[in-house]
Amino acid sequence: MEDQILKFPTRVARRGDVWCEPLKIYFPQVYRLVRKRVSLSSAAPSFKHNETVVACDFSLFNLKDDVAGIAKAIPLRRLSPSDDRSLVIRHHWSESLANAYLLGVEDTDPNQPRGGIYETEGEIFTIAKCRTRKCWSGPMIFYLADLFEDDSDIGVQIWEKSVGIDGELRETDIFYGDD
Repeated sequence: MEDQILKFPTRVARRGDVWCEPLKIYFPQVYRLVRKRVSLSSAAPSFKHNETVVACDFSLFNLKDDVAGIAKAIPLRRLSPSDDRSLVIRHHWSESLANAYLLGVEDTDPNQPRGGIYETEGEIFTIAKCRTRKCWSGPMIFYLADLFEDDSDIGVQIWEKSVGIDGELRETDIFYGDD
């Protein structure tokens, strides 16, 4: 019997301005996708519809011309205080590790929309949403990478930076701190 493996598609992403010095890589640009929400009018037998533009998704790829219903793909530096979730942009050493990570994210929170795998300049990245904790200043964009070094106890150190609602890039240890 052959096992079925869910594989997330890989897209090419534009380089952003967040630099990871230890890996000598740029993280991809984050986009807010603005979709048109369409509702059929029950009063009109000709099936005319009302459109309401809503911002409801994020991507590391400008999907405006590739996905029906997307009105705009707006490059972001920070999230808005009104966003209900934070974002995690993570570097991976291979497409299979990225796929396994997204499956794990989906396993821990099946209500989250599926993230995506993106490639920029030969590097692999994922985007996933996470709950914004009450102790944070608001919704944040986190940038994470694993650094393999011999001087740590487990051979791995985590590079983590974040951008808060003020738009400033800071070093953080929220995901892998000593809580």
